[in-house]
Amino acid sequence: MNISIYFSSNTFTLKAGVTLNLLHNQTLLKNFYYIYAALFILFLIYFFSGIGALGVLVNYMAIGVLIISWVYSSRLFKMIGGLFITVGVIFTLTSGEGFGAIISNSTSNLPLLMFFSLLPWIGTVVKVGGLDESITDMIQDRANRVDKIYGSSVFTTYFLGIFLNISAIYIIQRVLNDLFKKAEVSLRNEFIIKSTLRAFALAVIWSPLEVIVGLTVDSTGVSYFTLLPWLLLTSVLVGLIEVFLTRREFNGITINAEFDEINSSALKKSIIKMIILLISFLSVVMFFNMNSDLDFVLTVALIIVPFSFAAAFVMKRLPVFLKTGWKTWQNHNNHMQNFSVLFLSLGIFSGGFNSSFAPGLMQEVFGYVDSFLILILLLIMGLIYGLAMVGIHPVATLAILSEVLVPVLTAENALSIGIVMVVCGMGISAAAPYGVNATMTAQSMQINPYKITRMNIGFSLRMGLTGILIAIIALFI
Repeated sequence: MNISIYFSSNTFTLKAGVTLNLLHNQTLLKNFYYIYAALFILFLIYFFSGIGALGVLVNYMAIGVLIISWVYSSRLFKMIGGLFITVGVIFTLTSGEGFGAIISNSTSNLPLLMFFSLLPWIGTVVKVGGLDESITDMIQDRANRVDKIYGSSVFTTYFLGIFLNISAIYIIQRVLNDLFKKAEVSLRNEFIIKSTLRAFALAVIWSPLEVIVGLTVDSTGVSYFTLLPWLLLTSVLVGLIEVFLTRREFNGITINAEFDEINSSALKKSIIKMIILLISFLSVVMFFNMNSDLDFVLTVALIIVPFSFAAAFVMKRLPVFLKTGWKTWQNHNNHMQNFSVLFLSLGIFSGGFNSSFAPGLMQEVFGYVDSFLILILLLIMGLIYGLAMVGIHPVATLAILSEVLVPVLTAENALSIGIVMVVCGMGISAAAPYGVNATMTAQSMQINPYKITRMNIGFSLRMGLTGILIAIIALFI
């Protein structure tokens, strides 16, 4: 009996070890993009055809992607994903639904995952067009005054962030790290953290390429182009305040760095190209958003690739675009496991949460203050910021709020609520210790992520409260 148990135990251990070795295979990791491509293609065919058998295949394939991604994901995302799956499974089963519902719930965020997967193509257009290199020339100052460099860095990060999304942070931080290589470490770290993470948060609150913007549009029913002027106003207002306040902190400080002469003519051409690219993209998004029944996130995801190809063709950079874009997309998707775990496990959690008693309980809380919009907005901000501090991504919080806010959402307050959801969802990204932006910055700078929280939490609070103020104004106009 004991021998049998011992043998069975070792057989199980051996099988588990073989399975893990197969999953940790480097060939699999280098070809992960094939798995994503197959999943997204099948999902789109199912979405437009409605073939039931194909839907079942997509569901099980999503679960497979979640399991494999789990192996390669970081400890933080394993913890977050594990929490989402555990709570989601408990909610689903206790509400009377079966394991089939759990599996199908995992695909609810596939449009978000596909959107994130395709982002490198629009970034590649900017890179192969030489636009990012020209823009970074604007960072330096002939007299090496730190306060002047701060204003230029904020503008550059802001401008690139609209197109390159999170990769803009990497590009600018790399340039600034080289520019400040002879400066004190504390000065360099503070400058980079404040200039890049704050500017990025301000830039993407109105970008159609930002997941949180798309999620808010779909959950509130407010048109992106109705939100756009209010988000732009918030972005510009907070940006001017922050540049004024923070530049004063660096006033009178200089660094020792070489100045490279700038080709003004090339720089102007690059800026004009970027503006034309932005206007063209927004025009295409507006056209399809107004003339189709697709969700906003899925609409933008489907536009990214053909628009990028068309832009590269017009720029006469198509061959370079194809070569660079393919490699960039491969590399991006081969390292997208953290986001796969986040979005797929979030789908399981959201589906289970929506079928449980929790939304009703939270709706009661919001119901107590449904006559006081300011309290609703403050509750939204408190929930987004509070959960972000313990590692819950704002995307997950907004997914929860999309269900909880249904009873208090009206035609009159939908715009105000939408503004606060976007502004707070991105405002906390500059300070959240477990957020993607802060984690990436902390790793590259070899610092504790809570140092980033301490430096930027004041900014996040000011941005959130300003968003609430703008939302109240929008209610009366």
